Amino acid sequence: MHKKTMQQDQLDAERSLNQADSEKRPEVQSDLQHQDKEQLDRKQLEQQLAEPHQRSQQQAFRFILTQLLATIVLSVLLLFFDPVFDYAMPYVVAYSSLTGGLIATLANAWFALKVFRVKPTVAATTLLTTFYVGEIYKFVFTGAMFVIAFVLIKPISIVALLLTYLLIHMTPVVQNVFTKH
Repeated sequence: MHKKTMQQDQLDAERSLNQADSEKRPEVQSDLQHQDKEQLDRKQLEQQLAEPHQRSQQQAFRFILTQLLATIVLSVLLLFFDPVFDYAMPYVVAYSSLTGGLIATLANAWFALKVFRVKPTVAATTLLTTFYVGEIYKFVFTGAMFVIAFVLIKPISIVALLLTYLLIHMTPVVQNVFTKH
């Protein structure tokens, strides 16, 4: 009998707790529904932004790959014609061209990596700051690469280096003209 009374007391206690919870439940449910709605809205926003972000990443990768291929093709072409330009110092134009193209390509690749590591759901100010800081570092990186090239590479064709640098920066424009993407 004593055992039955203890079980009855436990059941009564659970009922009173459940009844108290049910009285508070509308507020709790409202808060939970609000939190669930915010999480759902955030997930929907992430899904909506993920596709354009991924397309932009792919486009940047294609641009960088095109720049790298254009650098290599131009340097190889100049490798064959370089002895025609200068008998005294063969291949200077070719490796100067390769250097200019690599400076442009590496700077753009670094910028793309810096920008696309940030999720598209961050605050707009954070995203804009990332772009500005990335662009500043890209300029510093480019300047440092030019200084290294001019100091370490002897002899060098400055004209070939700078023309290739500028030409490689134009490859994304040319690629956009000839592709549908």
